[in-house]
Amino acid sequence: MRWLCLALLIACVGCGWLPEKMSATDPRVAELLAVVEAAHHTALGFTPINTNSHFQLEIAGRRGAYDRMLHLYAKTSRTLAFRQAPGGWRWIHEQENFEGPRNYSTVDGVFKESICLTFETERIAALHTNRLNISYSGNDAQLAWPRELLLADVLPVLAAWGYDISAAPTNALAVRAVVTDSIEKHNRIASVPDPFRAVLLVESPTGIGRARLTPATPGRWPERVALRLRLAALESFEVNSGAVKIHTEFKNQPPFAQLASDGDGKNIGEASPYWIFAKRERGENLFELTLPAALLKDAPAALDIQWIDYLR
Repeated sequence: MRWLCLALLIACVGCGWLPEKMSATDPRVAELLAVVEAAHHTALGFTPINTNSHFQLEIAGRRGAYDRMLHLYAKTSRTLAFRQAPGGWRWIHEQENFEGPRNYSTVDGVFKESICLTFETERIAALHTNRLNISYSGNDAQLAWPRELLLADVLPVLAAWGYDISAAPTNALAVRAVVTDSIEKHNRIASVPDPFRAVLLVESPTGIGRARLTPATPGRWPERVALRLRLAALESFEVNSGAVKIHTEFKNQPPFAQLASDGDGKNIGEASPYWIFAKRERGENLFELTLPAALLKDAPAALDIQWIDYLR
């Protein structure tokens, strides 16, 4: 959400001197940029730094959350924080904000939708350290809180917004799928090329079936796994890791609400880490289901899935 990207700014008011405009060739800026490049920050999803950006250097006061901060303004806006160490400067924080094309309204006014990436080795904002934190501000329900966003979720969006993501990491992991029902000759599952996720297309003329998913590299699942089910209506979808079972469905009457429950039949909502974010492609008999990251975090040996079409 928008407050995550503002957290650092609010926390640092009064921390040090006002930022001073500089160029990328200024020695004080150049040495910090060299530290960032050595940290291989683009492997986390950040875009390469454009040396034609507008740079501002901030020197923190004593006992500040950081010792130096660079502010960069180009197609994206970015902050980079550094800590002085015996061997030189250490990169401890980066936050990059990507503005989207659509407006959204809040009680504070009208803003452009945006995606914000933040990584910290030391806590500066109220975020998890040593992991990429991703937030979205806007009206896109597929990106909005409480969904836990991963890089695989936002890179296609950033590309659609016109940002260069060619330096971003791609997904090199794959998922194998084997149909396990007695009518497997009628059901087919195939991989769909996608640079960021493992995407499987389920073709099910029978409208009912089961399959087992396993990581192509044992113990290593892709960051994100999505299933595209070619069905007229989704009466039931279930995924079982052995430790966790999740069920979801779409009602077959307006407003076609999505419901979900756990292995005990207890209803779960979008705030649950096990909620399966799903959407139906308009004009097509196609449902796309994104499996929750919580389901894969313990690297299950396999996932068993089954599906039923209302209109089978």
